[in-house]
Formats: sequence, structure tokens, C-alpha cells
Amino acid sequence: MSFVDLAIVVLGLAVAGSAKGLAGMGLPLVATPVLAGIFGPRAAVVIIAVPILVANTLLLVTGWRRVPRLLGTIAPILLAGAIGTVAGVSLLAQLDQRIFAVVISAMVAVFLLRGERLLGSDPDARRMKVAGPLVGLVGGLLQGSTSIASPIVGGYFHTRRLSSADFVVVLAALFQLNSVVQIGGFLAYGLLTPELLALGVLGLVPTLIGLIAGIELRGRISAGRFRQAIVVLLILSVANLLWRTVSS
Repeated sequence: MSFVDLAIVVLGLAVAGSAKGLAGMGLPLVATPVLAGIFGPRAAVVIIAVPILVANTLLLVTGWRRVPRLLGTIAPILLAGAIGTVAGVSLLAQLDQRIFAVVISAMVAVFLLRGERLLGSDPDARRMKVAGPLVGLVGGLLQGSTSIASPIVGGYFHTRRLSSADFVVVLAALFQLNSVVQIGGFLAYGLLTPELLALGVLGLVPTLIGLIAGIELRGRISAGRFRQAIVVLLILSVANLLWRTVSS
């Protein structure tokens, strides 16, 4: 790896970590394409799994007081996400990625433009309860195969109008469980080699520096600005997903 490549990786992981600390998502969105350009797509997905796991752990630790209350409200989504991740690791590579990307992008657009009208603002409403596990399942499929689940998961929870702290904890919990399942699948299929594991561990340094900076920034912005940041990240997620699909 050249010095330029190293600088790109370090900067990319730092920016990705800051997005994760600020909004609870965006780490694989930013980091996976950067890593894929140097190590290849499959290796990139495996490498970034380690920083994702550690980053979500830290976010859950910092928001531990909220975890018991929030876990009860998203338990079906967590279960569906884990199931989707298993399928994602083993099966999604065989599916038509282009059609899948278009469907996911359309779903995100619906959530952003009409989500509150379609689902309602009451988290206990029937439509919200039905949509949640479906979102978890599709998000798991995405995370298991590409590590990028924020387009669909972030769009759904954005519609639920959670506080910034609750939003981050909920996403961290869902992504954390999916990460554990994903890494287990990588081990079972022999994808997580010692070399890729070492690269993932080394990538923790810039990622965690960025994560801490993002957490500090989150505490300084208003709820309105936070929601605007989520919308921007969701749009970038969709653009990234479509670009990767078309160019693959």
C-alpha cells in the first residue's frame, strides 16, 4: 500500500467514524467504497465489520441508560434483522443486485417523502408494527451482504421521529446484533482471514477518533439540524447504493 492509499484509508475511516458518532449511521456508507477501491469489494465488507462492531458497542455503552427501554420497542425488528443478516451473508450475492438496489432506493424515497402519512406518527400503530420487522429483515439482508443497511433502516426510524439520542441507540443496537451475526457468518465461510482481521483492527484507530468527534458534535446541534443530517446521510446512502450497483 502506498502512502497515498494509506492516507485515503485513514481519512476515509475518520470521516466515516465521525458520521457514525453524529448520526448513528454512515460508517460503512463512507468507509466501504474507500476500502473497496484499495482492497476489493469483498475484502472491504469483511474489513469494515470490525470497526462497525466496536463502534456500535461504544455507542451502546455511552447510551446504556436508554437501552432497556428501547430494546423492548424494537425486539421484533432485531430478530428480523438477525434472520436477514444470515440470509444476506449466505444468499444475497446470488440475487440481482440492480433490482434490489432500485427497490431499496424506492422504499427510502417513500419513507422520506410520505413515511409519516403512510405509517402514522404513533409507534404503536398497526402499520408501524408491521413495517418494522420487514425493515429489519431487508436491513439485515443489506448488512449481511454489503455492510450498508442505513438506507432502509435509517429511513424507517427517521419516520418515527425519535430524539437524536434514542435514534443513535436504536440503530446501534440493531446494527450491533447484525454485526455479530455477520462476523459469525464470515468465520463460518472462511472469509475473515487473519490478514483482514488485522486490517480491521488497525482501522479502529482513525474510526474511533472520528467517532468521538461525532459524539461531541451531536451534543451541540439542535433536533432540527440532527434530522437534516439524517436526511443528507440517507440521500448519500441511496446514491452510494445505486452507484455501487451500476458500476459493479
